[in-house]
Amino acid sequence: MVDTPCRLPSLAVGAIIASTIASLIIAAFAHAATDGPGSIGFGRRLVEDVCGECHRVSQPPTAKPPPMQEDLAAPDLVERMRDPGVTEMALRSYLRTSHPVMPNIRLSTEETDDVVAYLMSLKGGLQ
Repeated sequence: MVDTPCRLPSLAVGAIIASTIASLIIAAFAHAATDGPGSIGFGRRLVEDVCGECHRVSQPPTAKPPPMQEDLAAPDLVERMRDPGVTEMALRSYLRTSHPVMPNIRLSTEETDDVVAYLMSLKGGLQ
């Protein structure tokens, strides 16, 4: 009888490595489909926290406008997204420009991505 080395441990290690890699790939896809940088969810929370005091920033259209909106003549951002001229490029440009009647809010690149993703998502929900 010839003594051959057992391949079971190396096969088990290979299976564990393959399983771990598969889990990492699945986790990466799951993370990409959920909130993260450039996400609609993060953008919505940021827009509600930073802009929501003066602007209406979410559906439904029957939502009561923020108390300061009328005093400051702050545009309804949900309604504003109906304008075909409001594109991703236009939003990015607007967010990088200071405006005299608004606070000078500085957003990181990731925050800008989040805000733009959320605002552009409003276009899909408008009739």
